[in-house]
Amino acid sequence: MNLDEGWREELEIAFAAAEDELRTLPAEFGELALRLLGRSNPLINGGRANRISYLLPYWVGENVRAPIELCRELAIGNLFAMLHFFVLDDAIDGDAGWSSADRRRLLPLGQLLHGLFYRKYLGRFPASSPAWDRLSEYMKQWAAAMAREADSAADPRDFRALAGKAAPIKLCAAALLLEAGRPDRLSAMDEAVDLTLATLQLSDDYADWREDLAEPDGNAFLTLVRELLGEPDGRVPDEKAVNRALYHRGALGKLAELAEDHGARLSSIPECPPSLLAFQRSMAEELRRAADGIDEEVNRLLRGDRLSGLLANLSGG
Repeated sequence: MNLDEGWREELEIAFAAAEDELRTLPAEFGELALRLLGRSNPLINGGRANRISYLLPYWVGENVRAPIELCRELAIGNLFAMLHFFVLDDAIDGDAGWSSADRRRLLPLGQLLHGLFYRKYLGRFPASSPAWDRLSEYMKQWAAAMAREADSAADPRDFRALAGKAAPIKLCAAALLLEAGRPDRLSAMDEAVDLTLATLQLSDDYADWREDLAEPDGNAFLTLVRELLGEPDGRVPDEKAVNRALYHRGALGKLAELAEDHGARLSSIPECPPSLLAFQRSMAEELRRAADGIDEEVNRLLRGDRLSGLLANLSGG
């Protein structure tokens, strides 16, 4: 299932509208923002962004029969919020490859993007709307997740904590439910989105494990690796250790199991939009295919009696 293709026309409209608004920013910030938006456009280059950021309003809107115009406005607002958090993450990391001149613009640009996001949502939901109470809660979840990342290793089994860094995404789902007169569904929708965001984090952590070896505590897959190898939390694994966990301890298969467990729980939530479930399943299936590929490679090596040599090499022997 091509999750972008089904919404191609809407994504073209939303990204074009976001571009138009970014062009109204002061030139030194607008150019930087447009570069970031271009990297995030899945219809151009696959996109840097998590698709859930801008597709969730359409997925939830489809479920509650919201007007497409409302879904579009929230998707555009989410694009600005997404870029805001990209900029904030890069400013916090300090090593994202920005030039010194661009780095000085990051935080001011983040504030401008945050203002554009608020303007989009306030145009649809006045300050008195309970949606803003939900945003306050989601921002607390985000802040707690950021603090945890600095203090302790990511827990691959705690889906709420894994989802925390992307918690503000949930605002669009809450807003649409409130607009539809269904506040009773907020808790279930929060859980559905959290399970999906946690699966996304597991998938991203596996994809990024080499880049995260220098600071492994923020990577849930590397936490799982250390568990499987019996390594203490303070010890940083190297690439050989991770490969040993992959080929000898079935690390990726265990990660795929966690994603599949999230999917089973997600499918039991009646409020879960079908497109959200499809997105989660696509990630879980991708992890399972990768794990099966490693198992097939191990079996091939066993048939050729070369596995012991590989494991000895991974062990440094």
